Amino acid sequence: MKVTITNWDYMDNLCKKLAEQIREDEFKPDCIVALARGGWFAGNILCDMLGINNLISVRAKHYSATTKLIPEIVKEDFSHAKGKILIVDDVAKTGKSLELAEELCDGEEVKTAVLMLMQSSSYIPHYFGDYIVEDVWIVFPWNFYEEMIDLIERVVGEEYLCLWEVKWRLYETYGIDPVSLEISQPGKLESVLNEMVRRGILEVGERRGERVWKRR
Repeated sequence: MKVTITNWDYMDNLCKKLAEQIREDEFKPDCIVALARGGWFAGNILCDMLGINNLISVRAKHYSATTKLIPEIVKEDFSHAKGKILIVDDVAKTGKSLELAEELCDGEEVKTAVLMLMQSSSYIPHYFGDYIVEDVWIVFPWNFYEEMIDLIERVVGEEYLCLWEVKWRLYETYGIDPVSLEISQPGKLESVLNEMVRRGILEVGERRGERVWKRR
């Protein structure tokens, strides 16, 4: 699957687009319900942009049933959500979490917003920052380390690879352009590799004066 790396500036711009849509719609939420974990960041930024003081975090768990993801959200988590409610998440791939959260809210008026809406989603939120047609996996800046560690584990084997060779493997396997990676997350890849060494996933060595990594 193709992977797309995003950065904070892009996310901030998407939050601005959502805030503009909400203002134009003349919707004035009393509180924002952020679906964890990705919705935390967008929800907090939107609270700041829209002047909303009440931010509620709701954990959205997902369980796999064959090839489908089934979201689970506890209704009691919405007990403090009153009045006009805006539910926020980072991405809608199937839209099931947003749809379920909307059903569980008992507010006066409930609307939903998402930073990125995938074409695969059967649920269309009231507001969305960007529409993604391609079938891609999105790496957000707030989970860059977590996602990249998982991707790198799949491309680094028993032979030592330098930084450029790791980048090339990521490009061959996931279509992550090395230049775009550095533009969006400058210097972060080597930091991720060093974190993987710290966690005991990789070991580091030296080859012709440069650092190299392989699976431990």
